[in-house]
Amino acid sequence: MREQLLGYLLGALEPHEHAEVAAKVAADAELRRELELLAQSLEPLADEHHEPPAGLAKKTCQYVADRRGPSAGQFGACSQWRLQDLCVAAALFAAVMMLVVPAVYQSRNQAHLEYCQRNLATLGQALVQFSQIHNNEFPQVPVQGNLAAAGIYAPLLREAGLIVDSNVVCPASQLRKCSEFRVPTRDELLAAKGTLLQRLQSTMGGSYGYCIGYVQNGRYHVRRNLGRENFALVADVPLQWVNEPASHHGRGQNVMFEDGHVRYLSSARLNDGDDHFFINGLGYVAAGIGADDAVIVPSGTRPVILRTMLEGE
Repeated sequence: MREQLLGYLLGALEPHEHAEVAAKVAADAELRRELELLAQSLEPLADEHHEPPAGLAKKTCQYVADRRGPSAGQFGACSQWRLQDLCVAAALFAAVMMLVVPAVYQSRNQAHLEYCQRNLATLGQALVQFSQIHNNEFPQVPVQGNLAAAGIYAPLLREAGLIVDSNVVCPASQLRKCSEFRVPTRDELLAAKGTLLQRLQSTMGGSYGYCIGYVQNGRYHVRRNLGRENFALVADVPLQWVNEPASHHGRGQNVMFEDGHVRYLSSARLNDGDDHFFINGLGYVAAGIGADDAVIVPSGTRPVILRTMLEGE
């Protein structure tokens, strides 16, 4: 079971295996404690950029060689040798952990990255199909009402039968651990109030942010499919809002563009740094300034329209 718990923590299990372990952990307090201890022991090695010290393998072999010696028949010498054995074993274990675990994390992260890119490619196909059905328009993010949140794209695509719930969940995000996640329907959103509505809005877009509309000629417009290869439409939700946001894939994010292709970008800036696709042309998390200003925001974000945007028209 310990091997399964390790695989569960590293996200290396198949979906059905992950669900089985999650059910066992939920029902067994002892397993939960063991999982917590195992997670704590792995935390120092969680950094995907962590490298083992130079010459670690050579130093470890030398350490073992230095402590080998003729065995003694006396009880005291035998006890001392066993203690040395224990020290050597501990050193070998540490060396193996330093060498192997980072590689496991790197492999896991690469698998998550590729899985996420496949998800975004599926979303890209769904959004293109949606636009073909709806007069070349992508899912609209209203400015008012219960549907006025960026994540509304997912219920609309789900309702049209173009995606399933798992298509909006990145395996590297915290949402992956939520077995109860599902994309709500429009009727559920319209009927919800208060904290329930806020919770549905904040999670309905899954792990991804969506490009809200833009203001032009004093009006708010829905995004149209112009097939642009350098216009960001969907991306990993940033974990922090800084000049170069970090996502659950590290220092960068997967981005799906209007023509449907997906790329991993270490920067949120396009077109030689002129366009930052997490903020608009005025530097705000708000509706875009014109049709070419992409602004991708988290699921629960409303498309704010600033007075200065209207005054500047």
